[in-house]
Amino acid sequence: MSFGVIFLVLAVGFLGLITLPKLLSKRQSTEPDPKPVRGDDLAIWPFAPMPIMTDTEVLFFNKLKNALPEYHIFVQVQLSRIIEANSSETSERSFWFNRICRQSVDYVIVDIDAQTTLVAIELDDWTHSSKSRQKADDKKDKALASAGIPIVRFHAERMPSADMLRYELMQVIETY
Repeated sequence: MSFGVIFLVLAVGFLGLITLPKLLSKRQSTEPDPKPVRGDDLAIWPFAPMPIMTDTEVLFFNKLKNALPEYHIFVQVQLSRIIEANSSETSERSFWFNRICRQSVDYVIVDIDAQTTLVAIELDDWTHSSKSRQKADDKKDKALASAGIPIVRFHAERMPSADMLRYELMQVIETY
């Protein structure tokens, strides 16, 4: 090879090294900006804090703490945090996740290891008497039972004492 050909190959290679990063960066920057969503341009969104529990739920929570001091008690827990679909197919897992993703339970009793869910608890009030709410409750019960997690329902108007709560919940925890 002549000196001119070698020089030409080196020059083209050098120019390629200089221009390739610029071409790649232009390619990345030509991606369109995501479309704005309503409210994105607001400096402050219209949110305010709210209590995590109602007064009745706080009263029941305090009874639970007295009844089961050796366990962790979590409130307003999304079902998707304590159960999951056991399918190996992504589409199946997504389908079942969507069945439960907006549902929660009022209380979850968790073992001292902070990982083992022992029992889910619902404190039902007058709102649970509607047909649509009963259907949602049935779905919740079925999902939890399928995962092997017992659910116990107490009625807010007939709230048991801490001693009675302990007795009933320990019966479930020890036998389930």
